Amino acid sequence: MQLVIGNQNYSSWSMRPWVAMTHFGVSFETIKLELDTPVFAAQIKQYSNANTVPVLMTQNGTATDSLSILETLADSHPQMWPSDPKLKIMARNAVARMHSGFFALRSEMPMNCRAIQRRLDITPACRNDIDQVEALWTQCLAAAYQVGQTQGYLLGGFSIADAFFAPVVVRLRGYKVTVNPTTQTYMDTVLSTPAVMAWMAAGVKEASVLHQDEAGFD
Repeated sequence: MQLVIGNQNYSSWSMRPWVAMTHFGVSFETIKLELDTPVFAAQIKQYSNANTVPVLMTQNGTATDSLSILETLADSHPQMWPSDPKLKIMARNAVARMHSGFFALRSEMPMNCRAIQRRLDITPACRNDIDQVEALWTQCLAAAYQVGQTQGYLLGGFSIADAFFAPVVVRLRGYKVTVNPTTQTYMDTVLSTPAVMAWMAAGVKEASVLHQDEAGFD
């Protein structure tokens, strides 16, 4: 399989399948394209007419969206979802909310692996998104605890839900925002996950700078 991604420093949607596939030991080749360059539009057309990253090319076809990619992989790697039926539903709900919501947070706080506690003027809409994310994480962690799943991830062991929220963890680390102790503990767990650490290390090493994704100040 081949996974086409964008810049690891900035591409939150690319991060999700790459981290999940790396964590679960799925064998794949990475093809990295530089976002917002004159050649990107021509390059991405070689892999997908959706014109976005990530893209997963398999022997059975091409998946052209992070959620589609991970659902496709979960067919043959069911351990990517929680095994407990109730937790699995909660994981899917959480992923759906991330996939289709939290627009203020995503817009105002671009993912940037090089950013560490940058100061940023947080709008009420963005703060509301952060509060909703924290409430969702607390609910998931509590549900996992109730069924004896205490590995520190959202719904037991690392799952697609954690892969989907990993870029949010990077965002909250990157900008100086107030979070509750439960959120901080979960963030520490995600940030110490080897696959997440490997993605961030690669992003930090990249030389390219996308000015539209450089927010805040030290």
